[in-house]
Amino acid sequence: MKYIIFTLFNVIVSNAFCAIRYVTQSGAGAFNATSWSNAASGDNLQSVINSATTGDEIWVAAGTYFTTTGTNRAISFSMRNGIVILGSFAGTETLLSQRNLANGLSSILSGEIGFAGISDNSYHTVSNSGLNNTAIIDGFIIRDANDDRAATITDGLGGGIYNNGSGAGNVCSPTIRNCLITNNYATFGGGIFNSGYNGGNASPIIINCVITNNEASGGGGIDNFGLLNGNASPTITNCVIYNNHATFRAGGMYCWGGNNGNTNPIVTNTSFVNNSAVDGGGVVSDRLNSGGGSSGNSNPSFRNCIFWGNTASGTGPQFFLLGGATFAATFTDINLTGQTSPHIISGSGTGNQNVDPLFSNIVMGAGDDGIWLTHDDGLNLMFNSPLINAGDPTVTSPTTDIFGYTRTGIFDLGAYECRRYIFIGPGNQWTTDTDWDVGTVPPSLYQGTIIIDAECEKVGLELPFNSQLIINPGKVLIVKE
Repeated sequence: MKYIIFTLFNVIVSNAFCAIRYVTQSGAGAFNATSWSNAASGDNLQSVINSATTGDEIWVAAGTYFTTTGTNRAISFSMRNGIVILGSFAGTETLLSQRNLANGLSSILSGEIGFAGISDNSYHTVSNSGLNNTAIIDGFIIRDANDDRAATITDGLGGGIYNNGSGAGNVCSPTIRNCLITNNYATFGGGIFNSGYNGGNASPIIINCVITNNEASGGGGIDNFGLLNGNASPTITNCVIYNNHATFRAGGMYCWGGNNGNTNPIVTNTSFVNNSAVDGGGVVSDRLNSGGGSSGNSNPSFRNCIFWGNTASGTGPQFFLLGGATFAATFTDINLTGQTSPHIISGSGTGNQNVDPLFSNIVMGAGDDGIWLTHDDGLNLMFNSPLINAGDPTVTSPTTDIFGYTRTGIFDLGAYECRRYIFIGPGNQWTTDTDWDVGTVPPSLYQGTIIIDAECEKVGLELPFNSQLIINPGKVLIVKE
């Protein structure tokens, strides 16, 4: 495979005919959102979103933005159709391509209101309805919500993000991209709740996201609710669902279908790791039908995914099936230890494996720096992982992984493509960015593979555990003191 790094996550092209509106934590100048020097203040972020017109982009600088300065727990941020909300800017950029996320996300949407601690926090940090996939949020940490109300059709659902598409003809299917959703609680769907209940549809696009350290009774990470003629079938790609917990079922993701409703998520190159529950540590697929002759289904499908380290104190550490629901997986690595009938893979299971993925650091998912979406993330594959080039050969998109690295040939399994840096010259100095195939020098104490394919000089060399240095035949690496 050839590995090329792009400026991280810059996959949106600005429309020169539409406005860019600017928001910083404290605001500046005229506070009218027309430039960084006249940025609106963070307290007015939702007002800026509300006043935007179709095609506008909202650029949000680093900082923490709270759902409200008051104590009303029902207030949250909301997305809008045709509006792109972009976070983690330094506050000086004039082009989207200048946004640099290499050191992690820096714009935080928080439900931490009132007194310190979670007890009186906002029910939802982001709450949506009536959206299609032109409503885009990109580059945020979404955290600190607490919908601890008893579960009803509208309450106790979706701490971090609540996508409410319930009701006949209603839709809520936004695009959630390059986000970290963490430290949220709800009775169902601690991180995200997608409700297509009663004839509605909630099928968001979720790509390049980390969903971690969320908690619920059911669906610690994500809950998809498509009962009663509804549909809740998100498309999830290049994501990490890690260390979420459910006190009942589905630490990672809950899929509820049945009663003429469907929940059929399509999940690709996603890593379900270290989630926990009583039943279904990783995923629960539940076809909950009542009354004779009812149809509908829960049939999530997984391709190029990893299920590892998930645990259940009851049944089904990786996945748990109810009511005739299915779990289809191909070209996926699943630890089947403890999986007993009827909690088994549906269909042929073509290309599946049951082997240690050889993550660089499964215990510290965010890596040694504790920051997700940086070079040392713990769910990177080691150079000798059996999951390298083990994906479905028919999968050709997306062409980048969660971190923006190019996938070519047969993809690796999981959210991260195994990374390699190749020194190609024509210069001979390790410290010259342009002499590396990816256009940048390997980070300090890089855990991965480094290939020397030209004469190279370096002052001092320290390789951490889980690293590999390859010097191609006829090439030289000179290490100086």
